[in-house]
Amino acid sequence: MQQTRWIVVGMDFSDGSIRALEFAIEHARVVGADVVCVHAYEDAPGTRALHDPAQAIREQFEEVIALRRPPWSSLRVDPIVRRGAPWEKLAHVATELGAELIVVGVDGERGASREGFLGTVAHRLVTTSPRPVVVVPSRPRLDHGG
Repeated sequence: MQQTRWIVVGMDFSDGSIRALEFAIEHARVVGADVVCVHAYEDAPGTRALHDPAQAIREQFEEVIALRRPPWSSLRVDPIVRRGAPWEKLAHVATELGAELIVVGVDGERGASREGFLGTVAHRLVTTSPRPVVVVPSRPRLDHGG
């Protein structure tokens, strides 16, 4: 029995994470892997204890995945929703599955942080993950070569 190869992609439904999913799907198709999308969230202070956004997030996942998975493909794209720090949850899921790659997106100004040119989640993954991390920008950069 052949073990499934996994690529983990972080999903916060931003343009950068949508592009990361598209990259992960294409890469998975080429290398014969499957994709797991992870959305991790932290409760804001004062959030009611019974508040659980997981079902609404799963529904949003279904829409995003359906629009991007090729209909003719047998590629598996599974959604996972976890409560906790996104970089920790992405790393944990990658470890649990034995994933060979983590893919995250960044969004221009919103993705910039005091950590430098990467957003907080991407920066923490790149600096702490024992697995390779690919960072996908939200939009292609224009070549201003001269």
